Amino acid sequence: MNAEIGLLLLTISLTLCLLMAAMPIAQACRCRVALHDYLSLFIKLNTLAQLASLLILVFLFLDNDFSVAYVANNSNSQLASLYKVAAVWGGHEGSMLFWVAAIGIWSWVISLKSDATAPFFHYLHAVLGAIQAGLIAFLLIGSNPFARLLPGIPVEGRDLNPILQDIGLILHPPLLFVGYVGLAVCFAAAVAALLDNSQSMKHHCRVMRPWAILAWAMLTGGNAFGAWWAYNELGWGGWWFWDPVENASFIPWLVATALMHSLILGEQRDRFHGTSLFLAILGFSLCLLGTFLVRSGVVQSVHAFAADPLRGAAMLTLFALVSICGFTLLLHRLPKLIRPISTQGLSRENLMQLGNLLLLVAALSILLGTCYPLLYEVVTGQSISVGAPYFNSLFIPLTGIISLFMGAAPLMGWQASRQDAIKPLALLACICLGGSFSLNYLMLGEIDAHFMLGSFASLWLISCTGLYVRNHLRRMTLPTGNRRFYVMCVTHLGVALSILGATCSSYFQQEELLRMGPGQGRVVAGYTFIYQATETVSHTSYSALQAKIEVRDKRDQHLTYLYPQRQTFNSNAMQISAAGIHRSLFADLYISMGNQLSEEEFLIRISYKPLVGWIWIGALIMMFAGLSLLRPSDACRQARVSAPQLAVKGAR
Repeated sequence: MNAEIGLLLLTISLTLCLLMAAMPIAQACRCRVALHDYLSLFIKLNTLAQLASLLILVFLFLDNDFSVAYVANNSNSQLASLYKVAAVWGGHEGSMLFWVAAIGIWSWVISLKSDATAPFFHYLHAVLGAIQAGLIAFLLIGSNPFARLLPGIPVEGRDLNPILQDIGLILHPPLLFVGYVGLAVCFAAAVAALLDNSQSMKHHCRVMRPWAILAWAMLTGGNAFGAWWAYNELGWGGWWFWDPVENASFIPWLVATALMHSLILGEQRDRFHGTSLFLAILGFSLCLLGTFLVRSGVVQSVHAFAADPLRGAAMLTLFALVSICGFTLLLHRLPKLIRPISTQGLSRENLMQLGNLLLLVAALSILLGTCYPLLYEVVTGQSISVGAPYFNSLFIPLTGIISLFMGAAPLMGWQASRQDAIKPLALLACICLGGSFSLNYLMLGEIDAHFMLGSFASLWLISCTGLYVRNHLRRMTLPTGNRRFYVMCVTHLGVALSILGATCSSYFQQEELLRMGPGQGRVVAGYTFIYQATETVSHTSYSALQAKIEVRDKRDQHLTYLYPQRQTFNSNAMQISAAGIHRSLFADLYISMGNQLSEEEFLIRISYKPLVGWIWIGALIMMFAGLSLLRPSDACRQARVSAPQLAVKGAR
């Protein structure tokens, strides 16, 4: 009965979303029923219906109700309760329901912080209602999370995919989905801004800015935890593979980064609003395109949720509708958005715009590399692959140039470059370039362009941030109450740390693939690894062969024990490798256990990974720095528009 109640609530939610989406149409047709008077009620009821439906699905997992197909396919009675909850969004149907509920909750929060009489918010909630209606219809027609397995109810579930039984699953998908919801709100705000003439475009973009920042921060955390999950759980020691599904979440992050900077430009200069609206529409469109890639089966990936061509076709249709409607409306209003721009030389807005353009080029380059094999196969019937060499050859140089603009822009003046800043910057660039060249020669013994770009980007961002703070201190104008100043500095340092960690871990890691058994040892990167014993470990959901490996440091003193495992899950006999990792600030020692080669010997991968942890430290710094910009009072002040203000500005 619980599943049927959840399905009924989704149906009610679909009806409410359609009513919200129809409100502007009813107003245009001069409908006698004042639907806008019921907008707040519809939003609350819709949020309650969606949240209750999601909680019912959580209960079905905790109750081991295997008569529900989604529960039977993604859970097991022996699965830990925490992973049963995470399994709600660990599969296709549940993750879509989570996404819908997150949009509903965000819509309700926005309604609390906005004026119910403002036309802008009427349009915004109508667009959000239409998006939710499309996603709920997608769920009800082909992806019902409450579908029953009748009459053949299984005694036991198939279990959650073993590689998803990790804390990364608990954090990674929800953060990404909240980021996608943020871009959905930005899309709705962009459409509302194009439809509403009662306020200036600058005002509409200022209202959008907190939502763009929150979307960017959540996508930053989601991508970081996804990379961390891959590093911990997949057993190959890597953290990024340019996998199509990894790219599907990374591309919207690049666009969200450009959107955030474009909105800052618009607020400061009252220009570039058309660019901001374009990026908002593009960002959410790419979220839907990424969802199509993940859920259609057109790409094969360990990250993929589902492989159903019909679901893929439905999501592709939704992507097409959103993109066509959004960009058509933008083109219709574009002549009124174009304003003359007078800037000179290396002004701050010029550098920021160039940085945004390069972010967009990077996003489209990754999108091309991801989709080209699919298009090639459709046209020719033959399969090709686009791997890391293509992505690295494009993205690393773009990262270096973007970092150059990122470091220099805060030191430039608005509209025109400051002459007193150009010479120190040129000198600093020469010093950083010389430093990266020296590091390259000393550490690699040869010139490597990618290493030079990575080291230069890190040195440049750190140096420019230090110079920016120094200039403010010298002029005694350090803005003690301005959080944006501190957030910008901290965020740029976070980017520098992530680039430095990625560069060092890529170029200076040491790795050996060995045949090892009890009593055998090997020295890797100056550390001694001694295989002491093989143990049998039992768990409620799996059994494992576990290696006990002692690690001795460079002075031959005991450092730690590492316990890599070869796990076999009880529910499906699937085997995975659980790595043993010793983490420190400057390097990780990483051991994974492969197949058994003889009675006592196993295939053992030992890796030394310098500064790999800085990748996630930098990303978390960026995420929390972005979140620190958001305060409820600020969001309320920016989103609330009083009726008298509307009347006065409308009269102008």
